[in-house]
Amino acid sequence: MTFTKDTEAVLTRLNLVLKRTQTVTNLTPLISWLPEIELAPAWIPLKTHAGVSKIMPVMPDLSLYPKLMELICGRIAQGSYVEWQQQPYEMTGVETDTNTLHVIQISLVATAPLPSTLGRAIHAQCFQWFANADAALAQHLHQQESVPFTLGVEYFSSKKIQLRVTLLKKELLAPLLWGLHSNLGGEITLAGVPCRLNEWIDISQTSNFTKLVQIPAQNTIKLQFVSPTSFKQSGAIQPFPLPELVFNGLQRRWNHFAPAELKFPEIKWNSFVSAFQLKTQALKLEGGAEIGSQGWIIYRFLDSEPAKIATVLAHFAHFAGVGRKTAMGMGQTRVIEKMEIGKGEKLNN
Repeated sequence: MTFTKDTEAVLTRLNLVLKRTQTVTNLTPLISWLPEIELAPAWIPLKTHAGVSKIMPVMPDLSLYPKLMELICGRIAQGSYVEWQQQPYEMTGVETDTNTLHVIQISLVATAPLPSTLGRAIHAQCFQWFANADAALAQHLHQQESVPFTLGVEYFSSKKIQLRVTLLKKELLAPLLWGLHSNLGGEITLAGVPCRLNEWIDISQTSNFTKLVQIPAQNTIKLQFVSPTSFKQSGAIQPFPLPELVFNGLQRRWNHFAPAELKFPEIKWNSFVSAFQLKTQALKLEGGAEIGSQGWIIYRFLDSEPAKIATVLAHFAHFAGVGRKTAMGMGQTRVIEKMEIGKGEKLNN
């Protein structure tokens, strides 16, 4: 039995690590494995990696996790064999997560071809999941000028998609998963089309503000805009990702959510675009089509301090998105580490 991290920091998640074992008699089903408590956890399996099964006991409120951890430790002391989905398992570890930033991926299969853009539908569904756990929280989030999550959709076919939800506040993970768990393995409706969710989810990436500021600085940064991205500039919509629009927007978002000691001062970026391969794409939303840029762009910074801050913000963009309507599927962004701009051509950092 191993415990992978200390539990003094605020817990955002617990994973029970299970290993298939030979038949063991008198097993306790995992869903009734903990002592009886007023509010029983929901059990959510994570995507299996390298044959390792991980199950999350999920509570609706972050403040309930220390007590949950105490119950788990007490139960493990009495034995570590459980039954999960009619199979015997040995519990080989408990992982704890204290990170603030999370990327959650949920796979769905539709009964009919889905529309090419689902921004409004996934926006409504995500708020419904928060409301399932806490209606007041969902209402509060809906009123926020800077919403602390982003949404995206990856299409594998017209009927098979993956939702991507990123969270910028640690206290949102528990209610989102609690509100989501009753739909796993069942159906939801997106844009009028019934869709069946997988029984498991994938928390594909986690981080926090302290880790991000420790990323080594790069003078050259290549960003990929995975979904259409645009900006408000002088009262109009600007689809081209000029350096000031990208990094000023990310800095405002960083300073809104980061701890006070990690906020960045105002800065003159002193930067330029050195290469790009972009095309405009339309994303249909409630008010009509939104035009944005999709593709990649390379920014070069002439001074070390702007380069250092821009590097941090570029990696933050993976969680925060870039530009407008990031809670509707726009502005999904990632850093491309390899600086190739064409066949046999490379840029040095």
